[in-house]
Amino acid sequence: MENKINVLLVGYGKMGQIIHENAHAVNAEIVSIIDPFLPKYNIAFDAIDFSNIDVAIEFTHPESCLDNFKKLLNKNIPVVTGTTGWFEKIDVLSKIINPEIHTLIYGANYSIGMNLFYEIVNNAAGLINQTGLYDFYGLESHHRQEADSPSGTAKVLSDILLDNSKNKDKVIYDMNNKQLEKNEFTFSAIRAGHIVGYHEIGFDSDFDEIKLIHNAKNRKGFALGALFAAKYALNIKGILNFKDIFRDVIKNIIL
Repeated sequence: MENKINVLLVGYGKMGQIIHENAHAVNAEIVSIIDPFLPKYNIAFDAIDFSNIDVAIEFTHPESCLDNFKKLLNKNIPVVTGTTGWFEKIDVLSKIINPEIHTLIYGANYSIGMNLFYEIVNNAAGLINQTGLYDFYGLESHHRQEADSPSGTAKVLSDILLDNSKNKDKVIYDMNNKQLEKNEFTFSAIRAGHIVGYHEIGFDSDFDEIKLIHNAKNRKGFALGALFAAKYALNIKGILNFKDIFRDVIKNIIL
């Protein structure tokens, strides 16, 4: 059996709690939790015994995550972050990360299924767009408390579609009463109720329609992906996007 890994959770919202519940599945143990919004876990970083921490999993807010990264990396703790909304500041990390010493894994979506979906969409879009017969679109739905719109996942899927298109170079997330130009496609968002995460990619012609759908039933797939990434982080250095290392991460999955 693999050695158990000790994990520090930074952020104990919905994702942090699901990660805690499923840590045992990958032989991990949550040994410390920090969350300034919960009195029970409102603990200063300096109060943590980092000698007992192998890796940190961070799910917080874009306003606070960079400061969290700095504190953790200064302790040479590998970091897996699921916080989104900060990726445009990723160049800032080059000033605080030594790629030979530090590890930071980030991603718009840690769901095992969604990362498989990325590859499926990439392969399908490349094949379908070769015909020149199909227009395409995207649709994403999340619960009404979702902070990002469009979601980070929608942005990744949009990039995949654009990379595989010869005649479109722009995604429109909000039409604002405008007509769609030939070089544009739409990726719409719905926010309602308790939807965990629904993503649909459609290819439409004048004679048929092809749909690819990923529908998250719950957050367990996200939690397992983050935990697998945490184990992978122990043996790699640098700033890494989860979708780019996904195949390596899942090679040795054992549940």
